[in-house]
Amino acid sequence: MNVLLICPARRDPVGVLMASGPFVTLPLLGKSLVEYWLESLVERGVATVQVLAADRPEMVRAIVGDGARWGLQASVTVESRELTPDEARQKYLEKDPSSTASAEVVVMDHFPGSALPLFDSYAGFFAALMEWMPRAATPDRIGMRELRPGVWVGLHSHLSPQSELRSPCWIGENVHVGPRAIVGPGAILEARTFVDSDAEIAESIVGAATLIGKRTEVRQSIVAGPTLVNWRLNSCVRVRDAFLLSGLEPYSSQFERGSYFGRLMALLALILLSPLALGVGLKSRRRGAPLFRAALAARPCPVTAEIVPGDTIVYYQLSGVDGVLGRWPQLWNVVCGEFSWVGNRPLEPRQAENLANDYERLWLAAPIGLVSLADTEGCWTHMSDEARAHASYYAARADGRLNMAILFRMIFLMTTGVPWSRHSESVAQTLRSLRLGERPSVRE
Repeated sequence: MNVLLICPARRDPVGVLMASGPFVTLPLLGKSLVEYWLESLVERGVATVQVLAADRPEMVRAIVGDGARWGLQASVTVESRELTPDEARQKYLEKDPSSTASAEVVVMDHFPGSALPLFDSYAGFFAALMEWMPRAATPDRIGMRELRPGVWVGLHSHLSPQSELRSPCWIGENVHVGPRAIVGPGAILEARTFVDSDAEIAESIVGAATLIGKRTEVRQSIVAGPTLVNWRLNSCVRVRDAFLLSGLEPYSSQFERGSYFGRLMALLALILLSPLALGVGLKSRRRGAPLFRAALAARPCPVTAEIVPGDTIVYYQLSGVDGVLGRWPQLWNVVCGEFSWVGNRPLEPRQAENLANDYERLWLAAPIGLVSLADTEGCWTHMSDEARAHASYYAARADGRLNMAILFRMIFLMTTGVPWSRHSESVAQTLRSLRLGERPSVRE
């Protein structure tokens, strides 16, 4: 039998779960969803598996490999979007009629053999993991032991003799549970979690490498680093006190990774441009306007393109100054790692909520930038259709080459006052005229 496994891509009701990786790569009771499915297929005698992945396929491929780990042939195929089972069957199976009858197409949005959907809601996600917990702790699973009925503990986990474990609960590998901490009932601690003394966790899931601080109480929640989702109320908050909740493995976002040189250059530019920027700003100050104008930006998530309510960044603009020079105070945001040199311009929380569809919400999948692709095209109207299109295009295609091109085009625009695209069109038109033997006009 051949099997097509479809990786679920975007699921708005549980968008926060996508922050650390695709749904099928999330650690669920110590293993990823795609691992559970491949193990199940091997038990059924499946020989060939093709995994269709639209969301960060490189992370899926890192787990699946060629399937040799499970004794089958496996491959990961990159898709531009999540296919429906009918679309996948038509695209990959109908070309080979001989294999259609023995083929199976599965969307991995549930555990194998379980009817409970994982990604319809946070409450459903919690219920599905609770149901799967006894089945995940199979007798042949290496490293897991049932300490007592309904309490499973992984390798190299340190449990204080003064802690209390209440059934059912799951303690992953390399977990620390401090004195007088209470874990359970209905608690899952993934690998490398640190629970400090006097903490209490019940009816909750704690993601991998998360700190639960001293005397912190977590109930009916899903925790991943500083982000806490109450699955019962369907609410989400970002806890700013790192002594209560925090991630133990620093999250390196797209605009923070490898940006120390960029931050140093931003600090240098901030100092060098200060006389010019302050001189221009003081002119508006003499007219009675404030020197700076403060604004709030919704903090983007490069992975989920979602915003967490209340998670904002404060930035400043020089009053009465248009263009890039007015953004001089935002160089400090670049120094702090909140902005990057190149990205999408900041959106107010209200503007971010008004992004109409998945394509427009790509705006939030890119870091906030000092300059943007829309700027280089002379598109200064913040929420115009053109600006939205440029922002979504940049989020989908961003790489080092595009960033360098945007910086070059921005320098060209500031020097000549002409957007690069118009300059390129003018040059191309001139060359066409010369090839046709025409005399270019003075404007060209």
